[in-house]
Amino acid sequence: MAAKEAQYGSGPLFKAAGVVYGVMVGGALLVLANALVVLMPLLAGLVGPAALLGFALVGPSVVASCYAFNRLLTGEDTGVFHDFLRSYRRNFSQAAVVWLPYAALLAVIVANLSSLPGSNPETVAARIGLVGLGLLVSTAALHAMLLLARFNFRTMDIYRLSIYSIGARKRVALGNVGILFIAGFVLISTSVWLMLFVGGLMVYLLCLNSRPLLAMVEERFTVAVAAGADVSAAGSSPVG
Repeated sequence: MAAKEAQYGSGPLFKAAGVVYGVMVGGALLVLANALVVLMPLLAGLVGPAALLGFALVGPSVVASCYAFNRLLTGEDTGVFHDFLRSYRRNFSQAAVVWLPYAALLAVIVANLSSLPGSNPETVAARIGLVGLGLLVSTAALHAMLLLARFNFRTMDIYRLSIYSIGARKRVALGNVGILFIAGFVLISTSVWLMLFVGGLMVYLLCLNSRPLLAMVEERFTVAVAAGADVSAAGSSPVG
């Protein structure tokens, strides 16, 4: 009986079901935390203030999702719901500060893309360049959110490492660019409402692909924490 109890919950199907459930819960929380952005098409009269507030809240919710999914990937989670709320409360202020400059850059890029006239070769080249720049900024922003969810770095260190990590882990960066590009292409080709169902899965895949990047940052730029401490919960400090 004791042996059977020890084995309960350790099978691959049980673990797979736990991951699927965790991704579903994380996706639902991500949608709820971004309700203003999700409902923006229905709030045309409130687009100004609602848009600003809504997009400002995207950063903290992505950080909370990354925190919850990273703990799920390492088997250290205490429940995606609990981990999401814990990170959202703890990292809200810094996540908003880190996210807003990236959001402003992306807004400028989108505004320039939408204002390009015609389809002559110069315009097509400009659009391709702006899309590439947008993917680069989005990847740096994602790396910043991942780092903030995992470590207790200063804000300026987060900015520096988010850019440095793109070159330091090119395969991870290219994988993240690919996931973002495919997700964006699918949403544009179908409907943005699809994000309600795939948002959590996309963030989970980005976290899964970015594990080597986090391991590299932890090895090179953090100091050891006390024995038995939960690094993903307590964070680390930058070396130097």
